[in-house]
Amino acid sequence: MFATLIAGLALLGPRPFDFYSFGPYDASVPKPESVLGYAPGEHHTNFRDQERVISAIAAAAHDRVKVIQYGKTPEGRPLRILAISSPRNIARLEAIRQEHADLASGKGDPAKTVPIIWINECIHGDETASFESGIWTLYNLAAARGGPLAKALDESVVMLNPVYNADGHERYVVYYNSLAVGSSDPAAFEGFQPSTVYGRLNHYRFDMNRDRVAFSQDETRQEFAEMLRWGPQVYIDQHGQVNSYFFPPEPMSINPNVNRARNAKWTELFGRATGKAFDSAGFGYFTKDEFDLYYPGYLDSSTTLSGAIGMTHETDGGRRLASEREDGSILTLRRGMEKHFLSALTVVRAASENAKPLLADYAKFKRNANNGSFAGKFQRVVMTSPDPRPLMRLREQLGFAGIRSTLAAPFHQNDAHDYWTGAAGPADFQGNVLVVDMAQPQGPLAKALLEMQSDFEPEFVKAQTGKKKTAPEGEEYPGPEGSEFYDMTGWALPFAHNLRAWWCESAPAVRALPDPVYAFKLLPSSVGYALPYRDEEDALAALDALNAGVRVSYSNKPMTVGGQSLPRGTFLVLADRNDDGYEKLLETALRGRKAEAISLNSGYPEVDREGPGSGTVGSLRKPKIALVMGSNTNLAESGAAWFLLERIWHVPFTPISGDALSRGDLGRFTAIILPSRGASSISPHLKDWVSAGGHLVMLDAPKWAIGKDAFADLTKSKEESQSLPGSLFRAELDPRSPLSYGYAAPATGKIDIAVPISGDTFYDVRKEGGSIVAFSADEKVTKLLSGWEWPTETEKALRNTVFLQDAPIGQGHVLLFTQDPTDRAMWPGLNKLVLNSILFGGN
Repeated sequence: MFATLIAGLALLGPRPFDFYSFGPYDASVPKPESVLGYAPGEHHTNFRDQERVISAIAAAAHDRVKVIQYGKTPEGRPLRILAISSPRNIARLEAIRQEHADLASGKGDPAKTVPIIWINECIHGDETASFESGIWTLYNLAAARGGPLAKALDESVVMLNPVYNADGHERYVVYYNSLAVGSSDPAAFEGFQPSTVYGRLNHYRFDMNRDRVAFSQDETRQEFAEMLRWGPQVYIDQHGQVNSYFFPPEPMSINPNVNRARNAKWTELFGRATGKAFDSAGFGYFTKDEFDLYYPGYLDSSTTLSGAIGMTHETDGGRRLASEREDGSILTLRRGMEKHFLSALTVVRAASENAKPLLADYAKFKRNANNGSFAGKFQRVVMTSPDPRPLMRLREQLGFAGIRSTLAAPFHQNDAHDYWTGAAGPADFQGNVLVVDMAQPQGPLAKALLEMQSDFEPEFVKAQTGKKKTAPEGEEYPGPEGSEFYDMTGWALPFAHNLRAWWCESAPAVRALPDPVYAFKLLPSSVGYALPYRDEEDALAALDALNAGVRVSYSNKPMTVGGQSLPRGTFLVLADRNDDGYEKLLETALRGRKAEAISLNSGYPEVDREGPGSGTVGSLRKPKIALVMGSNTNLAESGAAWFLLERIWHVPFTPISGDALSRGDLGRFTAIILPSRGASSISPHLKDWVSAGGHLVMLDAPKWAIGKDAFADLTKSKEESQSLPGSLFRAELDPRSPLSYGYAAPATGKIDIAVPISGDTFYDVRKEGGSIVAFSADEKVTKLLSGWEWPTETEKALRNTVFLQDAPIGQGHVLLFTQDPTDRAMWPGLNKLVLNSILFGGN
């Protein structure tokens, strides 16, 4: 038995762990070191050499290993999974995939197939032990003959992803290998990687183990789609770097949509099996601590919400060839490899030995998903928008998660609950309507992403609220215990997209509508054209037109001309301001963004005095955008803004060094985007540029930018609150500001908008003005929309504080966001605020 073989490791005593003690092996399958030229853990393997090993093993064991390419990275590296099983299972691999597809749709017979175990390596590129261990895991699974491993593969299929984050890993190991000598000294130069390298992150410097809410990155979308094609019952995500080794069960908090009882049952089984194997091998470990399962954007939580038993495994060795612990012992890359290798094979064994109940539980989970019974009263989410494009944006995002949605004709329901007001009862859904029903294969993930609040365990809530009482009032050292939140707690997608939304207790049939078809044609006009600003694509079309040489204006007030009512912020392209042939350039810009313009047949104002020629019309400058990426070897937190500019908006920009803010030719730019850690002080050079009409967009207010002699004269709120882990709150956008253009304004009052807040530093609204997005001063207005807040503290601390401050300096503006609106590409509803800051801030 496999368990007996693992137990035999205890007899090895202090001898090195043997990667080749799980045979017998087929001698025709090459060992990795015969291809690489070095033994396990002696060197960091690069992507090309991993490919060579995979190709050699797959060719020699072609009846047991199938290489499947499912995508590529932004830098062009192929992404692959390796299906590994017995010859019989590989021969019917497509049939097995279809059997799992049937189970996922609530059909099929779980007794007629075998489980799929997915092993993911190296989502964080500098957590290198998993990349290396995956090579030897592949060899053992492919070459084992007649022993317990081969028996396990008779009863299961293993899907091995050898490297999730190929770009980040390559960036790190090329750097590390270029200077490493294998020193374990804590001061060794090889132990430090510049932030410009930081291999944890992908090409765009995203942490992809947080990306399965936004589904923004190529790697995320491609891997998740492939995972859904196979529908695994178990998903292991192998990481580093902890001080020992972590495997589940997880601690509280656990997202309720995973079915906590089911998750606890199986993580306990796999955890005990792994613990037994580690005890035999003499490996230390810990469980039920730190790595929770609440935020749905992790690999383990998103796959668990999709039906698998998703588990994070965290090892200590890796990143360096060797490192010295605090007690003087030496930790090696090889030891980290050994632990990941052993945990992976142990889970494969445990899953195959429990194949029938594992498959039966999976089938039951998927049946409950497809019939919606898991969701209780939360059966449907309905979202509306004055313009269809925000709904289409969300629909695409849901599609990357495998979640079905429907564009629906207007309908009525009696059991609707309003996300923004809390009102319950009848509701008429008119105009552009998007419907997501929970009764579908990905229903649990849909509910986790869309619901206002995923409930915490009562014991967890009690524990967190009680932590402040662990120290006397006012004590700073040692102070009260810290909270146990591992990551953010609020992300509800209707709020993230700034949509009106309701959840409903039933899901009667609706009439589906086809996707909108873009069929715009620019009609001739002797006056010019109006482009009402309803969606960010309208503003981007105006930006493209400016870059093409078209002169674009905008209205500061509503106007009615030629029978058309045009809201504030409407873009105007006027014939008497443009050269011959401008229409063709404008139409190209519009078509590129699927935007539409109105042909004006008159410039005469029909209501009041505002018209295209009035003084309330301003001219837009051709934008020349700079993004501060960092300075020298220090990278700013610029990845999300970079991704927004390049991949979401597709607008030209210049990445610059933070050093340029002190001495560069800033006059080349109309707008500079400054992310967190992009600079450390105010330079006279930068201040002069702003005063001359420049527009500085600060994405995460640094302390050096705030104060009487700084960019924004803000005062820190005196109300204290414990630090927030990351939640969504209701703020108010001032409709008088150009930064509100594109947002639908009510007839009176301010515009409700959802914003993310974390930490414990808040700044009071300035009575002199400029607080464009702020929290209501009214204590009766509940600010929390989604996530955790501290009872009695948070609401009071946020009252009358600012999220976005417009600070005029000379002819220019500093637009200071107190929290990064581009973070993780999670807040599309705030994109227009950033875009408006670029377009209007200096006008």
